[in-house]
Amino acid sequence: MINKIALICAMASMSAVSNEVIYDTDSQAGINTYYAQGPISEVEVQSRSASYLSARFFVTGTDVNCPNAQVINENTWQVLAELPVQGNTAITGTLPSGFESTPKSLQITCHSDSKTYTVYHKIPAAPVINWESEMTVSNWVNGSHAGYYANINYVSAAFVNNNAPDGLCTFSNLVGQTPSVIESKQGVAFNSAHFTTEGTALADGQYVYRYVVSEIICKNAGGTTRAVEAWDLGYDHSPSPDRDYTVYSY
Repeated sequence: MINKIALICAMASMSAVSNEVIYDTDSQAGINTYYAQGPISEVEVQSRSASYLSARFFVTGTDVNCPNAQVINENTWQVLAELPVQGNTAITGTLPSGFESTPKSLQITCHSDSKTYTVYHKIPAAPVINWESEMTVSNWVNGSHAGYYANINYVSAAFVNNNAPDGLCTFSNLVGQTPSVIESKQGVAFNSAHFTTEGTALADGQYVYRYVVSEIICKNAGGTTRAVEAWDLGYDHSPSPDRDYTVYSY
């Protein structure tokens, strides 16, 4: 009889502190998740960084207390960072480097009515940008101010994977001018897309118009990726056009 009573008490104790797991409702990584049940109605990631997270959440009642948050490697379930919670609504903190291309989850622990909840929000890996281009030049002109090519033809192909349907990208000319590589998706949310473009380019420089520099920047809730191409067109076909390309996430 004593053993039965002890078993019943143990089961009641376990029930009193039971844990309920609430997963990301749409199963997609992104900026927002809306929950139909549980202690949190919405999670929103406000940062666009792979090294720093800023997020806010909204509780469903005055009795809900959410004191702990973690960022987890979604591939291994390893805890990457313990993040402080401010005012039962805000989460901020730094993330370790080296995980820019890793999908993650924000895990929030909440207590309500003698029950513990673990709420998940999926955070995407930083965007991926693959970008190739070619420059063809002809008709060198020794101008009175600077030398330049009369004809510069630009051909580009790019693939962007934002790893989330709400990722955003922008294209900018930093030196000189080329056709926009992502014109059809400039400032429009999209998950992934291929781009091709061809047209006339304009170079710039002080004494020789030989440089063309452009960039693609893509952002999502898990980070920002910047791809920069810098063309040196040379001087009167010596040397021939040369491209330097750099891409990194942060």
